Formats: sequence, structure tokens, C-alpha cells
Amino acid sequence: MRHIRIAALLGAAAAASLLAAAPASAQSLEVKKMRVQQEADLSTALALTNKRCGLDLKAGFDWKSFDEAEVSKKNVAPYCAAALDAIEDLCGDQLGKDALKDKIKTLSCAGAKEPGAALSDGTLTFSFSLTPNQNKLLVRSFLERNL
Repeated sequence: MRHIRIAALLGAAAAASLLAAAPASAQSLEVKKMRVQQEADLSTALALTNKRCGLDLKAGFDWKSFDEAEVSKKNVAPYCAAALDAIEDLCGDQLGKDALKDKIKTLSCAGAKEPGAALSDGTLTFSFSLTPNQNKLLVRSFLERNL
């Protein structure tokens, strides 16, 4: 399933690259299209996680937390999907599934200089920079300590 998710996200990255090459005059429409595509990519990945784990999570991006110029050049969906991968790792047994069902209702992905995770009122906020890092490991370790 992860291979399908990765293939879908890579396709979206290519589409985002094409959008980034558009002229500056089309930026407003460009940004709207990019966000719609990345939200669709996240929704596809989320559906796989929900199915595998028996969850009914919601997910989305906190777009105002990202640097618009940087996001127009990079697809943020694969970065956010690292949190979904961590959730899938934890739902491999009944204790993990129960903890996830009880504590997490929503995943919010946000831009930040340093990666981090926080859980409050059923919302897992995963903050990340758009540089290579250990996002999945960070989220998994956080959840293991806080669920």
C-alpha cells in the first residue's frame, strides 16, 4: 500500500513542479490548484491509513504556516504522509489501534523551521520543514510516548 501512496505522491510532485514553472501572473490560480492537488493527495493517503487501521481520521494542512514561495516549488503531501506512516506503524496491534482511536481524531500538518509533534484535544499537529529529515520516526516516537 505504501508503494501506491509513494507513486501517487511522486506524481503529484511532478505536477507541482510543472505548476511552479508557470508565470508569476498565474500565481493565485497556481497556488489554488497546487493546494487542491496536495489536499487530494493527502486525502488518498489518509483513506489508505484509515482502511488499514480501522480509523476515521480527518487530515488537512495549515496552509498559512507554510512559506508560500517554498510550497509552490515542493509538494508538502509526502512530508505530511510521514505522520500517516507512523500511525500505520502503531496500528499493527490492538493496543496501538485502541490508543489511536481513543486519542487522535484529526491530523493537522503545518510548516515549521524544526519538525515537531503535539497532541491536543484529539488533534495531532505535525510540524515540519521542507528539508530531508526523520519525520516518520519523530511522529512515531512522539505517539509512543504520548498515547
